[in-house]
Amino acid sequence: MRGGNRRRTEYVFAVVMLAWAAQAQEKWQDVHDAGNKAAAELHFAEADTLLTRALTLARNEKNIIGAVERNLLDLGEVQRTEGKYGEAQASYEEALPLAEKDYGPGSIEVAEALDHSAELAKTLNDFAHGEQLLQRAMEIVQKKELADDDPVSARIKNDLGELYTQAGTPEKAEPLLRSALDARQKKNPASRETAESLEALGNLLRRIGKESEAEPLFRQSVSLYGKVLGGEHPDYANALESLALFYVNRRQYDLAGPLLQRVLEIREKVLGPEHHDVAVVLDNLGLLEFTANHFAKAATFYRRALRISEKLYGADSPFLATDLNNIASSLQFTTGRVEAEPYFERALALDDKALGSEHPDVAMDLFNLGSYYALLNRPTEAIPFLERALTIQTKVLGNDALEVNRTMITYAQALRLANRETEARVWERKAAEWEKAHVRKGAN
Repeated sequence: MRGGNRRRTEYVFAVVMLAWAAQAQEKWQDVHDAGNKAAAELHFAEADTLLTRALTLARNEKNIIGAVERNLLDLGEVQRTEGKYGEAQASYEEALPLAEKDYGPGSIEVAEALDHSAELAKTLNDFAHGEQLLQRAMEIVQKKELADDDPVSARIKNDLGELYTQAGTPEKAEPLLRSALDARQKKNPASRETAESLEALGNLLRRIGKESEAEPLFRQSVSLYGKVLGGEHPDYANALESLALFYVNRRQYDLAGPLLQRVLEIREKVLGPEHHDVAVVLDNLGLLEFTANHFAKAATFYRRALRISEKLYGADSPFLATDLNNIASSLQFTTGRVEAEPYFERALALDDKALGSEHPDVAMDLFNLGSYYALLNRPTEAIPFLERALTIQTKVLGNDALEVNRTMITYAQALRLANRETEARVWERKAAEWEKAHVRKGAN
């Protein structure tokens, strides 16, 4: 009799525990769904709060398999959109081992976690790390032998193709991007994912000079994003920006300018005036003005971008070097050219400290500073910087690099300004030989 009572007690206890677990899971699901809904409606601060709350609920309830990992990935995506890159990285790094534990190291869930981390690496221009993550994700989906139009496989191909485009290896990017676009168009030609692939392939074709093929892809992407997400979504703004940069390349400034201004309006409204992506579009507005020879206007945009980046990353971050160089390059063609020197010097110091003395970006900084001194007719100051730039570029990039030829030409000009005619003729001859050799290669 006593044994029967114990069994009934255990049974009642088990029922209560199951009910409690179901209630806890339902509560987590409600808060988690509310967070994702807020993110979809572009209320990112609210989404951050809700998903953080949902994460706490998931941590407290151990029986919901995959809840913590899923929550971390969704929260990381919101944090990345908000520009909270350190927090997003922490979320992604915690999610990956949880996915490996819950689903296995060769699971689709692990591939998705790797893809999320890689997207952040791309945002931070850490292409080497991003490639490692995406290559591992690609290996997982290939072993699964998924259908041609599988959404996870298409996303990883698209993201790896985008990375190769940004990293300057278009021959690797094109087959991946075309395969991803084919899969997504087959799955749903009017989806957000198809719009993303259209934009990605357009960016690649623009970079390799296939402009006639790129323009319709950009237009389709903008139109599709507008229909699916609306005209104030960050992804719509990204597509507009890609189209605008296409027009900048073609020197169609009257078309590019209004598009970039619209991108700026959307990002300041949706993401806030001090977001990383606001700095990006300010840089592109600076590029537009610089390319149009409006150097003072360009410097104004670049300075606004620099102020945002300083607040986000700190005054000693190597992320600032690009804006510093852009400001200086603009100022050197204005009446305020003497103001350019400290910007060039600061960019060199930041890159030298962060990247090491033999990095190609350091060589570019040295070239910029040497060219600036030559422009001011200060050849004795220019020559050491150009010599060091040439040494690094030859060693790291090789003699065939375009940067090497450009530095040889500028170095020869500086030598002439210093009345070192014999040496100048030697380098002029080397530059001419380089150009002849590469004309022959192009003809073959």
